[in-house]
Amino acid sequence: MFGLDVSQQEAIGLTYILNQLTPISPFGEEKKKQMVPFAPHEQEALLQCYDNIEKMLSLMKENKKDVDECCFHLMSLKNIRSVVKKCEVQMLHQVDLFEMKAFLLEFEKVELAYRKLQEKTTLESIHLEPLDGALELLDPEKKRIVSFVIESQKLTGIRREKRRVEGHLQQEASTSAQSVLTTKRFQLVKQEGEEEERVQQQLTEQLRPYLNLFLSNMDNLGKLDLLIAKANLAFSHQAIRPEVSQGGEVMLENMWNPFVAEALNRNHQALTKVSLTLPKGVTIITGANMGGKSVSVKTATLNVILCQLGLFVFADVAKIPLFDGVHLISEDLQDIGRGLSSFGAEINRFNQIVDELKESFLFIVLDEFAKGTNPVEGTSIVRGVASYLWTSGSICVMTTHYDRVVSPGYKHYQVVGLNVPKAKMEKPSLASIADAMDYRLIEVDHNQSPPQDALNICELLGVEQEVLDRIRREYE
Repeated sequence: MFGLDVSQQEAIGLTYILNQLTPISPFGEEKKKQMVPFAPHEQEALLQCYDNIEKMLSLMKENKKDVDECCFHLMSLKNIRSVVKKCEVQMLHQVDLFEMKAFLLEFEKVELAYRKLQEKTTLESIHLEPLDGALELLDPEKKRIVSFVIESQKLTGIRREKRRVEGHLQQEASTSAQSVLTTKRFQLVKQEGEEEERVQQQLTEQLRPYLNLFLSNMDNLGKLDLLIAKANLAFSHQAIRPEVSQGGEVMLENMWNPFVAEALNRNHQALTKVSLTLPKGVTIITGANMGGKSVSVKTATLNVILCQLGLFVFADVAKIPLFDGVHLISEDLQDIGRGLSSFGAEINRFNQIVDELKESFLFIVLDEFAKGTNPVEGTSIVRGVASYLWTSGSICVMTTHYDRVVSPGYKHYQVVGLNVPKAKMEKPSLASIADAMDYRLIEVDHNQSPPQDALNICELLGVEQEVLDRIRREYE
């Protein structure tokens, strides 16, 4: 997905969210697997997708019974795509025709339920066309029961005669008479098989004109199912529709990450919502290592990707442009598993992004870039990379605990950091310090130095006084 490997998708919570996107039909599952990000030139299609989600949310609120009825029948659908494909080139047998009839009976119910929804509001680009003609071929008497038997007037006569012969055969004592009856029965069975094959071939040929309509309806059933799943996901997390901007900036007000929220909830900790505005160029986020910088940028990355997938996002207000690509360089890099150092893996990945930057509008996150080298070199590398990204025309954000990396013109956020008085209210521990961290981001001047959270944490955790004195002298 974009420039993220599987481990990074898990780390930002994308896997968690997509696992909660749960279509209920095989056609919806197909559509979910086919999901790809909307490209910048597909903005109109994305807006239509968002319109449909809003309309479905309204239907779920005001016409829940009708939506539930539609879902019930969607859930009952079986995937007969292989039968439809077979019908194109081969004769369908009784089992195939049974499956097709069962699908048509359930589809008729879905189509009727969907028609009721469409009377309330029009969902764009989702069209279910009745297949009455095809159903008439397989259910000419309109009994609307699932069972299916190959029938014709000729077959009725053959089967009647076969039953008569079989009755005589059971009662006949004469060997010679039995032989005659057995021969007669064999001939009738042969005639029955030939007539059944003729009827099956005839039905197959009569169904062929409907095959494109079958496939079109399957595609639209998938769209409908996936739309309902998207609306359910938005409803369950109170997600909102983002404004799709024209490439100026990413703005996320009070954003959150359900993946992080669940993890915090398990530990009885509260989630802090964070706000970010990221213009073209580079934005630097500074703060201590445990200050929540990584969570903030991963949450921003998650929301950008969800927007491009046509899903609602997790924020109070969101303004997001469409990108040609999204890239995250973090400690989750897969290259480390291939034997490269973390720094080497970062540089290898960054080179690929630079090539793409020349022709594409990207969203780039560098989380603690150059962390794997010494601080002097790391600071210089981060400053140089930030300077390059500032002129790239894309939207880039870097987190770092290095000092002296923010230049005039860069947007600069700082984690509020440790609330020392709150941390001292109880016996200091890693848990109490985490509770006393303020993870909000505030915009500060380019020359603002980061708070001395690391020194305060050393003091709170009871580092030897002589060691603390030496550390303070080094700070000075």
